[in-house]
Amino acid sequence: MLGRLVRGSGLTRALAQARTPWAVLGARDASKQANDLRTGNVIELNERLLEVIKFQHVNSGRQSGLIQLELRDLKTRNKQPAKFRPSDSVEVAHIEDRPFSVLYREGALVHVMDARTFEQMALDVELFGGQEQYLIEGMEVAVAQHSGQPVLARVPPTVTLVVAEAAPAMKGETAAPSYKPAVLSNGLSVSVPPFVNQGDAVVVDTASNAFVRRA
Repeated sequence: MLGRLVRGSGLTRALAQARTPWAVLGARDASKQANDLRTGNVIELNERLLEVIKFQHVNSGRQSGLIQLELRDLKTRNKQPAKFRPSDSVEVAHIEDRPFSVLYREGALVHVMDARTFEQMALDVELFGGQEQYLIEGMEVAVAQHSGQPVLARVPPTVTLVVAEAAPAMKGETAAPSYKPAVLSNGLSVSVPPFVNQGDAVVVDTASNAFVRRA
């Protein structure tokens, strides 16, 4: 089951409102120098589609430097390292990101709909790369397609969730010291400041699963 809307202080609010920021990479596959790659790009290597999840420029002694990447295979979800010279040519896949609204989840499938065309599709939950715990009915997600086939899906960078369980703050405790454990409405365990209590709505970073602020 997916979460719905949460009522708080007499007002109905969506648990997640952030829009997805990812853009189309281009009209066709194109080559880039390795130095121009960025996190989130999808490259074609040995007839596989690989997402760049980490990018680092590393100085290497006498060499002019290397580009060190961490890549994730979009089919197998396996991660692998890769190194390139800054001037190496890398094929960047044409990935079209389209916004879809989440309808419901059915087992290992997430049903979504394009709000503009009313096109519906069922996505394998693995396309969300572990972020499926944040899926909420009505949430807008970005579905990346290559040659008309979905290859990747992303939730918004932040979502708002309700604290389901949290230990009460100790008397005399201030907002500055150590964090305390809490369980959110989607079952995620996070560390929150002492002033956050059960029933509070909090903003969470979906990439790091970390508390950002109280909503």
